[in-house]
Amino acid sequence: MAQGLCLLCALWLLGPAVPAAWALNLDAARLTFYSGPNGSHFGFSVDIHKDSLGSVAVVVGAPRTRARGQEETGAVFLCPWSAAGGSCSPLVFDLQDETRNASSQTFQVFKEKQGLGASVASWNDTIVACAPWQHWNVLEKTQEAEKTPVGGCFLAQLRSSGRKEYSPCRANTMSRVYKDRHFSEDKRYCEAGFSSVVTQDGELVLGAPGGYFFLGLLARARIADIVSSYRPATLLWNVPRQRFTFDSSDPELYDSYRGYAVAAGEFNGDPRTPEYVVGAPTWSWTLGAVEILDSHHQMLCRLHGEQMASYFGHSVAVTDVNGDGRHDLLVGAPLFMDSWADRKLAEVGRVYLFLQPPTPHMLGTPSLLLTGTQLYGRFGSAIAPLGDLNLDGYNDVAVAAPYGGSRGRGQVLLFLGQSEGLGARPSQVLDSPLHAGSGFGFSLRGAKDIDDNGYPDLVVGAYGAGKVVVYRAQPVVMATVQLLVKDALNPAEKRCTLPQSSTPVSCFSIQMCVGATGHNIPQKLRLNAELQLDRQKPRQGRRALLLDSQQAGTTLSLDLGGRHSPVCHRATAFLRDEAEFRDKLSPIVLSLNVSLPPMEAPDLVLHGDTHVQEQTRIILDCGEDDLCVPLLRLNASAAGAPLLIGAENLLEVRVAAANEGEGAYEAELAVQLPPGAHYVRALSDVPGLERLICNQKKENESRVVLCELGNPMGKDTRIGITMWVSVGDLEQAGQVMSFQLQVRSKNSQNPNSQAVLLQVPVRAEARVELRGSSFPASLVVSAEGDKEQSGLDSSAPRVEHTYELHNKGPGTVHGLRLDVHLPGQSQASDLLYILDVQPQRGLQCFPEPSPNPLKLNGRPPSASTAQFQSHHQRERRQAGPGQSVLVSCDSAPCTVVQCELQEMVRGQRAMVTVLVMLRLQGLRQGPLEQTVLQSRAWFNVSSLPYAVPALSLASGEAVVQTQLLRALEERAVPFWWVLVGALGGLLLLTLLVLAMWKVRPRRAGPASPWGPRATRPCLPGGSGPNLPRPRASLDVSRTNVKA
Repeated sequence: MAQGLCLLCALWLLGPAVPAAWALNLDAARLTFYSGPNGSHFGFSVDIHKDSLGSVAVVVGAPRTRARGQEETGAVFLCPWSAAGGSCSPLVFDLQDETRNASSQTFQVFKEKQGLGASVASWNDTIVACAPWQHWNVLEKTQEAEKTPVGGCFLAQLRSSGRKEYSPCRANTMSRVYKDRHFSEDKRYCEAGFSSVVTQDGELVLGAPGGYFFLGLLARARIADIVSSYRPATLLWNVPRQRFTFDSSDPELYDSYRGYAVAAGEFNGDPRTPEYVVGAPTWSWTLGAVEILDSHHQMLCRLHGEQMASYFGHSVAVTDVNGDGRHDLLVGAPLFMDSWADRKLAEVGRVYLFLQPPTPHMLGTPSLLLTGTQLYGRFGSAIAPLGDLNLDGYNDVAVAAPYGGSRGRGQVLLFLGQSEGLGARPSQVLDSPLHAGSGFGFSLRGAKDIDDNGYPDLVVGAYGAGKVVVYRAQPVVMATVQLLVKDALNPAEKRCTLPQSSTPVSCFSIQMCVGATGHNIPQKLRLNAELQLDRQKPRQGRRALLLDSQQAGTTLSLDLGGRHSPVCHRATAFLRDEAEFRDKLSPIVLSLNVSLPPMEAPDLVLHGDTHVQEQTRIILDCGEDDLCVPLLRLNASAAGAPLLIGAENLLEVRVAAANEGEGAYEAELAVQLPPGAHYVRALSDVPGLERLICNQKKENESRVVLCELGNPMGKDTRIGITMWVSVGDLEQAGQVMSFQLQVRSKNSQNPNSQAVLLQVPVRAEARVELRGSSFPASLVVSAEGDKEQSGLDSSAPRVEHTYELHNKGPGTVHGLRLDVHLPGQSQASDLLYILDVQPQRGLQCFPEPSPNPLKLNGRPPSASTAQFQSHHQRERRQAGPGQSVLVSCDSAPCTVVQCELQEMVRGQRAMVTVLVMLRLQGLRQGPLEQTVLQSRAWFNVSSLPYAVPALSLASGEAVVQTQLLRALEERAVPFWWVLVGALGGLLLLTLLVLAMWKVRPRRAGPASPWGPRATRPCLPGGSGPNLPRPRASLDVSRTNVKA
């Protein structure tokens, strides 16, 4: 039962293309809508009903409609045709559960959640409405058959108002019997009516994907036999000549859901008996298959899917698309996943067209693959033959993508039939007029004329919105257009003159003829005809103009007679002077476009030869044979190789082009760029024309740079060209980048040079740098501090050794390994105690032995404490001179830190920091005053993650050193040294005073101021000291002078 419900889930879950030059004739502007009850899934299935009296109605299934008692039974609605739409009325069926007693058994039918309307079909005056989840059970004493979804269909005979039922999988076999038979021929889970079709002869064919315990089966019976054998008084009766497909023990058929989709057609060359097309979307472990069975259920052909779980066989359709009188087959796989340009799988859906060959051989390889373009659009969920929609002699087809289009609102794409099969591109796209999630296109039905205008119409169901949309086909006008012009133009023959300037010009005549035919089109018809000269050139560069208007085009209004016989018109054009244009080789293309005036014929669609082209050419001066034959040569080389993955490569392509023959017209250098290459600029060595005119275009999905070389490129012309190309995205490029170069011309004979394939090697490289640093770079520690630090505590100095790796690119590296060696293993005798190893930015490190065995605080040093301070506040002297001693792994036990990094992209940095604490006791043991702590690190790269060779694998090493300087401390002076020094100083001062006293000058006694031994006093202004004298002495002196 759970598996049966999955079929309903799968059916409900299966859910813009570029239009052609002209669309098909479905009117997408004037639509007819029908609506059903909310939440009823109105539009889950549709059909067009035309009775024997010619009345038309749209049949719509709504499998989740609620009955009057609010139980969900489903319903089928009949919507009489009206262009304005209108209301729909449900067909009346007995929707009550039923119980009948027959002998010792009790039959039960359960119709709640039976899904009435999951599939509908119309034939003559009968409408078939199926309920695949209708349940059945048989009770017999203490046993039962089990309540299972056998499914069934209701038949409504509209003319007689009769109602019949058909449930081919009902049986009165008990569950124990099935178990004893190992569940052979077990039809209890049939879900008959999951799909249905009525043949032209009135045979009802039902798909039952749950039959034979989900192998699936096909049940068929003639409608006449169903009607004649129906017994309303009993729930179990026999229908004569009903047929079932066979059970099988083939493992490929287990859970294959045969009968998920059904169709009927002619495939064995015998028109007296139809063949049956059965879809099995999960055949062979979800590969999917479609089988064609004959009237005896013998398999004529089996077509299998190309991709697992694509649901190949979800939808099938039979019609003749190429007009050969033989039925062709279309198969939908709405879950098919296509490989897009970025190499990612995208679920878009696919439809397969199998054309029936003319010989009586079965179908083989699909003739055409139609692939969806919308992600999760479920293209191919429904396929409907449309009949000959535009009356061109070929049947057309509609394919739905119910979750495609704008915002997943749904789309229906129409494909034109033609002699080769179907057009590869849709001729018309119908976008959903409803909201997103409406499932627009989930059900389709066409090939019948609803509005009686002679053209088949299309009905589209949108169960998510509870609506049905009718698209009507418009009458088609088939145009026939003829355009005549002379083959060649001689510029030297100037037989006409311009009207205003009387300038002689070379002129030629143009003749246009237009006719139209069609079914149900007006007797009087007017067409617009637009003539364009030299259409392939821009307007300012056109080489031919009309003589009267001197314009490149004109529009004519042509009135066709009652028979729509062709109407002809003549015009005269002239060739412009050769000095006014460059292109002399390419043909002059004339085009004539025919269209309907939009205001005069809104209900018509124009098909046929609406656009025709003819061409003429200019006669050239190329010798007696009037044929220029160039001989073009090309050499090329590249500078800037090899190309590096991840780098901004600028490749310099050097080209030497030459013409050793006659003139090459519109010569150009063509450089085909590989993916990832982008044109920058190009220069030539021709004076005055150094900068080349180059343009990019697409050719066969490749980008080509075209650079003009001259028009013409004369004989013995040689041009040197340098082109710069930037190249990136090389990860998927392979080991070489290939550039194809060629010199081309528009000449008809020998127009091109030999193509040159320039291959530039692609390599990988990544430059990785390792740097180390110490923080602080040096430490000054005192000898007195050595004494006071007897062990490890918070006052002990700390040092960080940091190693940083930097990938400078351009590539990515894999398997990077870094080894760091530090002296010491945190032992009592070691100078270094390793506190912590701190990797950063993805680096994973494993030290040996483990750091910090004493679990000390590993706080890093700060700048303010970079110099270790002693407890005594005494100023230090400079460190004493002496040689340094190196403490490294060469002289001490070593701690090894092994670090790994799986991947390092360009620009990425990774580092590891080792925090250590100094044991100053170990430092005191050294005899010297300066010590150098040294660690060393090595790294290497194991590989680069690219498929191209690597230029080199990065490796390197770095050394980090920390200077430890020991200061020479002042010591305290003893007191007795001070006392002895003071006494010694006093004694020395006493001796000095005595010595000076001994050598002082001696005086003889008082003498006259003017005596021989007297010293003359120094007067002011003299050389002696300016000392004051007693005034009495001065007075005496003056007295003596007067005397």
